[in-house]
Amino acid sequence: MTVMKLRTAPTLDGARWVRFGLTQLLRQPLPHAALFGFMAFAFSLLLTLPWIGPLLALALLPALIAGWVHSTDCALQGQTLTPLRLLVPLRSPQRDKLLLLGAVHATAALLMFGLSDLIDPTFREQWSQALGGQADDELAARAVEAVQQGMLLRAAMLLPVLLLFWHAPVIIYRTGSGVAKALFASALATLRNLGAFVVYGLTWVAADLLLSAVVGTLLGLIGQSSLAILIIVPTSMLFSAGFFASLHASVHGCIEFDDAA
Repeated sequence: MTVMKLRTAPTLDGARWVRFGLTQLLRQPLPHAALFGFMAFAFSLLLTLPWIGPLLALALLPALIAGWVHSTDCALQGQTLTPLRLLVPLRSPQRDKLLLLGAVHATAALLMFGLSDLIDPTFREQWSQALGGQADDELAARAVEAVQQGMLLRAAMLLPVLLLFWHAPVIIYRTGSGVAKALFASALATLRNLGAFVVYGLTWVAADLLLSAVVGTLLGLIGQSSLAILIIVPTSMLFSAGFFASLHASVHGCIEFDDAA
Protein backbone atom coordinates (compact mmCIF):
# COMPACT_ATOMS: atom_id res chain seq x y z
CA MET A 1 0.00 0.00 0.00
CA THR A 2 1.35 3.41 -0.95
CA VAL A 3 1.82 5.76 1.99
CA MET A 4 2.03 9.52 1.58
CA LYS A 5 3.61 12.22 3.71
CA LEU A 6 2.90 15.93 3.41
CA ARG A 7 5.87 18.18 2.73
CA THR A 8 6.47 21.90 3.16
CA ALA A 9 8.21 23.25 0.08
CA PRO A 10 10.30 26.44 0.04
CA THR A 11 8.38 29.38 -1.39
CA LEU A 12 10.66 29.72 -4.41
CA ASP A 13 10.00 26.10 -5.34
CA GLY A 14 6.95 27.42 -7.20
CA ALA A 15 9.31 28.76 -9.87
CA ARG A 16 11.17 25.44 -9.91
CA TRP A 17 7.90 23.62 -10.63
CA VAL A 18 7.40 25.81 -13.68
CA ARG A 19 10.96 25.17 -14.83
CA PHE A 20 10.41 21.43 -14.39
CA GLY A 21 7.33 21.50 -16.67
CA LEU A 22 9.10 23.50 -19.36
CA THR A 23 12.15 21.22 -19.14
CA GLN A 24 10.01 18.13 -19.65
CA LEU A 25 8.32 19.85 -22.57
CA LEU A 26 11.64 20.69 -24.24
CA ARG A 27 12.82 17.10 -23.85
CA GLN A 28 9.77 15.66 -25.62
CA PRO A 29 7.83 18.51 -27.27
CA LEU A 30 5.86 16.49 -29.80
CA PRO A 31 4.64 13.77 -27.37
CA HIS A 32 3.57 16.43 -24.88
CA ALA A 33 1.77 18.37 -27.62
CA ALA A 34 0.05 15.12 -28.63
CA LEU A 35 -1.11 14.56 -25.05
CA PHE A 36 -2.57 18.05 -24.81
CA GLY A 37 -4.08 17.84 -28.30
CA PHE A 38 -5.77 14.56 -27.39
CA MET A 39 -7.29 16.08 -24.25
CA ALA A 40 -8.30 19.31 -25.99
CA PHE A 41 -9.95 17.39 -28.84
CA ALA A 42 -11.88 15.18 -26.40
CA PHE A 43 -13.08 18.21 -24.44
CA SER A 44 -14.06 20.05 -27.62
CA LEU A 45 -16.26 17.09 -28.59
CA LEU A 46 -17.84 17.00 -25.14
CA LEU A 47 -18.55 20.73 -25.15
CA THR A 48 -20.61 20.35 -28.32
CA LEU A 49 -23.17 18.45 -26.25
CA PRO A 50 -25.66 20.86 -24.65
CA TRP A 51 -25.75 20.88 -20.84
CA ILE A 52 -24.33 17.40 -20.29
CA GLY A 53 -21.12 18.10 -22.21
CA PRO A 54 -19.66 20.72 -19.84
CA LEU A 55 -20.66 18.56 -16.86
CA LEU A 56 -18.82 15.57 -18.29
CA ALA A 57 -15.75 17.69 -19.01
CA LEU A 58 -15.67 18.96 -15.42
CA ALA A 59 -16.22 15.44 -14.09
CA LEU A 60 -13.43 13.89 -16.18
CA LEU A 61 -10.85 16.60 -15.53
CA PRO A 62 -9.56 15.23 -12.18
CA ALA A 63 -8.93 11.77 -13.66
CA LEU A 64 -7.09 13.35 -16.59
CA ILE A 65 -4.98 15.38 -14.16
CA ALA A 66 -3.95 12.10 -12.54
CA GLY A 67 -3.24 10.85 -16.07
CA TRP A 68 -0.91 13.79 -16.73
CA VAL A 69 1.06 13.15 -13.55
CA HIS A 70 1.23 9.44 -14.40
CA SER A 71 2.45 10.30 -17.92
CA THR A 72 5.21 12.49 -16.51
CA ASP A 73 6.22 9.64 -14.20
CA CYS A 74 6.52 7.43 -17.27
CA ALA A 75 8.59 10.05 -19.10
CA LEU A 76 10.97 10.35 -16.13
CA GLN A 77 11.46 6.58 -16.29
CA GLY A 78 12.37 6.81 -19.98
CA GLN A 79 9.10 5.37 -21.28
CA THR A 80 7.41 6.62 -24.43
CA LEU A 81 4.62 9.14 -23.97
CA THR A 82 1.34 8.30 -25.71
CA PRO A 83 -2.07 9.97 -25.36
CA LEU A 84 -3.54 6.72 -24.01
CA ARG A 85 -1.42 7.11 -20.88
CA LEU A 86 -3.81 9.88 -19.84
CA LEU A 87 -6.52 7.22 -19.54
CA VAL A 88 -4.52 4.84 -17.33
CA PRO A 89 -6.11 6.13 -14.07
CA LEU A 90 -9.56 5.55 -15.57
CA ARG A 91 -8.60 1.94 -16.25
CA SER A 92 -7.17 1.44 -12.76
CA PRO A 93 -8.92 0.00 -9.68
CA GLN A 94 -9.39 3.61 -8.48
CA ARG A 95 -11.63 4.51 -11.42
CA ASP A 96 -14.87 4.69 -9.42
CA LYS A 97 -13.28 6.90 -6.77
CA LEU A 98 -11.83 9.19 -9.43
CA LEU A 99 -15.22 9.48 -11.13
CA LEU A 100 -16.85 10.25 -7.79
CA LEU A 101 -14.21 12.91 -7.20
CA GLY A 102 -15.02 14.25 -10.66
CA ALA A 103 -18.71 14.47 -9.79
CA VAL A 104 -17.87 16.43 -6.64
CA HIS A 105 -15.56 18.66 -8.68
CA ALA A 106 -18.26 19.36 -11.27
CA THR A 107 -20.77 20.17 -8.52
CA ALA A 108 -18.38 22.54 -6.75
CA ALA A 109 -17.50 24.31 -10.01
CA LEU A 110 -21.18 24.71 -10.93
CA LEU A 111 -21.93 26.13 -7.50
CA MET A 112 -19.18 28.71 -7.97
CA PHE A 113 -20.52 29.58 -11.43
CA GLY A 114 -24.01 29.92 -9.98
CA LEU A 115 -22.78 32.17 -7.19
CA SER A 116 -20.89 34.24 -9.75
CA ASP A 117 -24.10 34.68 -11.75
CA LEU A 118 -25.84 35.93 -8.61
CA ILE A 119 -23.10 38.48 -8.01
CA ASP A 120 -22.83 39.44 -11.69
CA PRO A 121 -26.25 38.70 -13.27
CA THR A 122 -25.61 40.67 -16.49
CA PHE A 123 -22.51 38.71 -17.54
CA ARG A 124 -24.22 36.53 -20.15
CA GLU A 125 -25.99 39.52 -21.67
CA GLN A 126 -22.75 41.49 -21.84
CA TRP A 127 -21.00 38.44 -23.33
CA SER A 128 -23.56 38.28 -26.14
CA GLN A 129 -23.20 42.00 -26.80
CA ALA A 130 -19.40 41.78 -26.85
CA LEU A 131 -19.46 38.88 -29.32
CA GLY A 132 -22.16 40.39 -31.50
CA GLY A 133 -20.66 43.85 -31.68
CA GLN A 134 -22.41 47.16 -31.14
CA ALA A 135 -23.24 50.05 -33.43
CA ASP A 136 -22.22 52.39 -30.63
CA ASP A 137 -18.48 52.13 -29.93
CA GLU A 138 -18.97 53.29 -26.35
CA LEU A 139 -21.51 50.52 -25.66
CA ALA A 140 -19.18 47.97 -27.24
CA ALA A 141 -16.30 49.10 -25.03
CA ARG A 142 -18.48 48.88 -21.93
CA ALA A 143 -19.61 45.37 -22.89
CA VAL A 144 -16.02 44.19 -23.36
CA GLU A 145 -14.98 45.73 -20.03
CA ALA A 146 -17.93 44.08 -18.27
CA VAL A 147 -17.01 40.72 -19.80
CA GLN A 148 -13.41 41.07 -18.63
CA GLN A 149 -14.53 41.90 -15.10
CA GLY A 150 -16.99 38.99 -15.15
CA MET A 151 -14.31 36.57 -16.24
CA LEU A 152 -11.97 37.77 -13.50
CA LEU A 153 -14.76 37.31 -10.96
CA ARG A 154 -15.40 33.74 -12.11
CA ALA A 155 -11.70 32.93 -12.12
CA ALA A 156 -11.42 34.22 -8.54
CA MET A 157 -14.45 32.16 -7.50
CA LEU A 158 -13.03 29.00 -9.09
CA LEU A 159 -9.56 29.43 -7.58
CA PRO A 160 -10.47 27.91 -4.16
CA VAL A 161 -12.00 24.90 -5.93
CA LEU A 162 -8.88 24.51 -8.05
CA LEU A 163 -6.59 24.60 -5.02
CA LEU A 164 -8.81 22.27 -3.01
CA PHE A 165 -8.78 19.59 -5.72
CA TRP A 166 -5.16 20.15 -6.82
CA HIS A 167 -3.58 17.04 -5.29
CA ALA A 168 -6.69 14.92 -4.74
CA PRO A 169 -6.70 12.97 -8.06
CA VAL A 170 -3.10 11.84 -7.62
CA ILE A 171 -3.68 10.98 -3.95
CA ILE A 172 -6.61 8.73 -4.89
CA TYR A 173 -4.76 7.14 -7.80
CA ARG A 174 -1.56 6.49 -5.85
CA THR A 175 -2.92 5.55 -2.41
CA GLY A 176 -6.50 4.42 -3.02
CA SER A 177 -7.79 6.90 -0.42
CA GLY A 178 -11.44 7.83 -0.29
CA VAL A 179 -12.67 11.07 -1.80
CA ALA A 180 -13.16 12.86 1.53
CA LYS A 181 -9.72 11.90 2.83
CA ALA A 182 -8.06 12.86 -0.47
CA LEU A 183 -9.74 16.27 -0.49
CA PHE A 184 -8.74 16.92 3.12
CA ALA A 185 -5.13 15.95 2.44
CA SER A 186 -5.12 18.01 -0.77
CA ALA A 187 -6.45 21.10 1.01
CA LEU A 188 -3.89 20.68 3.80
CA ALA A 189 -1.02 20.24 1.33
CA THR A 190 -2.07 23.37 -0.56
CA LEU A 191 -2.43 25.48 2.59
CA ARG A 192 1.00 24.38 3.84
CA ASN A 193 2.53 25.43 0.54
CA LEU A 194 0.42 28.45 -0.34
CA GLY A 195 3.47 30.66 -0.78
CA ALA A 196 4.96 28.27 -3.32
CA PHE A 197 1.66 28.21 -5.19
CA VAL A 198 1.58 32.02 -5.32
CA VAL A 199 5.07 32.00 -6.86
CA TYR A 200 3.99 29.17 -9.18
CA GLY A 201 1.02 31.16 -10.46
CA LEU A 202 2.95 34.41 -10.83
CA THR A 203 5.74 32.62 -12.71
CA TRP A 204 3.26 31.16 -15.18
CA VAL A 205 1.69 34.59 -15.67
CA ALA A 206 5.13 36.08 -16.32
CA ALA A 207 5.96 33.26 -18.75
CA ASP A 208 2.68 33.84 -20.57
CA LEU A 209 3.33 37.56 -20.91
CA LEU A 210 6.87 36.93 -22.15
CA LEU A 211 5.67 34.37 -24.69
CA SER A 212 2.92 36.74 -25.90
CA ALA A 213 5.50 39.49 -26.37
CA VAL A 214 7.83 37.19 -28.32
CA VAL A 215 5.05 35.86 -30.55
CA GLY A 216 3.69 39.37 -31.12
CA THR A 217 7.11 40.63 -32.11
CA LEU A 218 7.62 37.67 -34.44
CA LEU A 219 4.27 38.23 -36.12
CA GLY A 220 5.09 41.92 -36.49
CA LEU A 221 8.36 41.10 -38.21
CA ILE A 222 6.71 38.59 -40.54
CA GLY A 223 3.89 40.99 -41.40
CA GLN A 224 1.63 38.21 -42.68
CA SER A 225 -1.60 38.03 -40.68
CA SER A 226 -2.59 34.88 -42.56
CA LEU A 227 0.33 33.05 -40.92
CA ALA A 228 -0.69 34.07 -37.40
CA ILE A 229 -2.75 30.96 -36.72
CA LEU A 230 0.14 28.74 -37.84
CA ILE A 231 2.27 30.26 -35.08
CA ILE A 232 -0.26 30.97 -32.33
CA VAL A 233 -2.02 27.58 -32.24
CA PRO A 234 1.03 25.29 -31.91
CA THR A 235 2.70 27.75 -29.52
CA SER A 236 -0.39 27.80 -27.31
CA MET A 237 -0.61 24.00 -27.36
CA LEU A 238 3.03 23.61 -26.33
CA PHE A 239 2.70 26.24 -23.61
CA SER A 240 -0.40 24.51 -22.20
CA ALA A 241 1.35 21.13 -22.36
CA GLY A 242 4.22 22.61 -20.34
CA PHE A 243 1.76 23.70 -17.67
CA PHE A 244 0.21 20.25 -17.39
CA ALA A 245 3.67 18.66 -17.29
CA SER A 246 4.51 20.92 -14.34
CA LEU A 247 1.63 19.44 -12.32
CA HIS A 248 3.90 16.50 -11.47
CA ALA A 249 6.40 18.78 -9.75
CA SER A 250 3.69 20.75 -7.94
CA VAL A 251 2.14 17.58 -6.52
CA HIS A 252 5.37 15.80 -5.62
CA GLY A 253 6.75 19.03 -4.20
CA CYS A 254 3.96 19.02 -1.60
CA ILE A 255 3.43 15.28 -1.07
CA GLU A 256 5.96 12.49 -0.77
CA PHE A 257 4.83 8.99 -1.79
CA ASP A 258 6.83 6.08 -0.44
CA ASP A 259 7.11 4.44 -3.89
CA ALA A 260 7.74 7.66 -5.84
CA ALA A 261 10.22 7.38 -8.69
